[in-house]
Amino acid sequence: MKRIFKYLVSHPIISCELLVLSLAANVLALASPVFVILVLNRYLSYGVDATLITLASGTAAAIIFEYLFRRLRFRSAARIGHPGFEALDNQIFQKTSQAKIGYLNRIQKNILRGVFHSNDEIKSIYSPTNLCVLLDAAFAILFLFVLYLICPPILYLVVVVISILAAIVLIQLGGLRVLGRSLNKENSSKSRLINEVIALPETLRLFDNSERLATQWSSVSETFDTSQNKMSDRKDRSQTIIRSFSSILTVLVISLGAVLVVDGQLDVGAMIGANILATRAMGPVISLCQQVEGWGRAEQAFQTIADFDRLPIAKSDGTAINNYAGNIQFRDVSFSYTTSDIPLIERLNFSLEPGEVLCISGSNSSGKTTIANLISGLLEPNQGFVTVDGINLQQISQNWWRQQIIYLPQEPDFFAGTIRDNFLAFNPEITAGEIRTLMIRVGLGEFVDKTVGGLDQIISGPERKISLGIRRRIALARALTHDGNLVLLDEPTEGIDGDGAASVYAVMNELSRQGKTLIICSHDTTILKGAHHTLDLDDGREANMHSVQN
Repeated sequence: MKRIFKYLVSHPIISCELLVLSLAANVLALASPVFVILVLNRYLSYGVDATLITLASGTAAAIIFEYLFRRLRFRSAARIGHPGFEALDNQIFQKTSQAKIGYLNRIQKNILRGVFHSNDEIKSIYSPTNLCVLLDAAFAILFLFVLYLICPPILYLVVVVISILAAIVLIQLGGLRVLGRSLNKENSSKSRLINEVIALPETLRLFDNSERLATQWSSVSETFDTSQNKMSDRKDRSQTIIRSFSSILTVLVISLGAVLVVDGQLDVGAMIGANILATRAMGPVISLCQQVEGWGRAEQAFQTIADFDRLPIAKSDGTAINNYAGNIQFRDVSFSYTTSDIPLIERLNFSLEPGEVLCISGSNSSGKTTIANLISGLLEPNQGFVTVDGINLQQISQNWWRQQIIYLPQEPDFFAGTIRDNFLAFNPEITAGEIRTLMIRVGLGEFVDKTVGGLDQIISGPERKISLGIRRRIALARALTHDGNLVLLDEPTEGIDGDGAASVYAVMNELSRQGKTLIICSHDTTILKGAHHTLDLDDGREANMHSVQN
């Protein structure tokens, strides 16, 4: 709640508008109970039709104006929220796009998606409706004050009942927050298992892991369902308590009022009016109590965003190298994804001169892709240095450095859309003719000419119909939009047929003849034979670069 008050204070003009409009609306809301009191006490006693018409007309006008003031208040509350939320959305997106890859990769994808949804939780608690509820709860004291003027004993009764109700609801909602955290944790476990089943169907069947996962799924689902049922039960219990107390309050007020009427301390009109006032005072208080759960979620969302915001950002500053030649050197480089892990790469040393070709081989998870990411600057060594033309890569502008690299990752990722869209994302000024030239370089000229859609084929998403081998060559063609002196290729011929591989070899030979430095992660014997140097990561700590005699 402190955040909401700070939020309102930060917008003083609009907050003043909200207070004035809330005061006006709640004062006008007194018209209905006053109408009841006056009708029962005056009209029924004297029977003057003009009095009834005057009272009814005045009350109707008050109701209309109350509606208008509440609509104006809602619009003012809506004005307060949007810019801040948009800024927070942008902050989350920029953090995701700028955070160091090594740290970002440690976050589970479902948790990362949760970060983006956190702002939605915050929006819900700061919504215009909830802000109006908060203001109405503050003005509930106005109804209680009028109730005091009518009948102090009924006021005391109402305060006691509302206090008991608020305490019970808050206790119930506190339990909901605990259950919510447990439910989120169990939902993460379910998401992890679902991701395994979706991402590794072949592995599940080949290694007969389906029974193990089925057992885990049954256990996790049972725990999740139990927690969900407990949450539903507690929510229903809270709602039932609220409805019951509303009825109890009416019974108690009428009962006490009836006793006071019989004793001559209160008239019938005042008794009915007091009941209406008690109901009006209780309504916003109940709504406010119901928001406590939302505040808990919002506070958790703030914490999630704060934790995410502490992720270190990749450097965007640094120097650019004039007359960059293409020398790459690893000096005692060690790397592990967490400090507790065994180093994936340990004290690796090698030096590559401009125009040379290095082929890095090794089994899966031996560190080939990691080396590629260290060279590209996506990862940073835990120890040692990667130097470019003798300068520590950490001192070089990452934006400039990545412009110097022709990079083909192991997994060809594409933006949603067509082939043309993905080239334009890399170079907004590239023409259709230039794209086709690049496609011809990787042996896909005929593919573009003869395939329906050509450059306007969907390459990403559920509608894609392009094989992995062709997608990998398209990714290579897209990488060639950069004319850098360092070529970094991760498994460039994996999943590609003979003709496609021949086109990739031709591209690599062309780049080598242009004097570019090539670093290729591959098992391909043809690439190994054509390299100046090799580095076998399966040699472990003894891994060193070896020259090839061609």
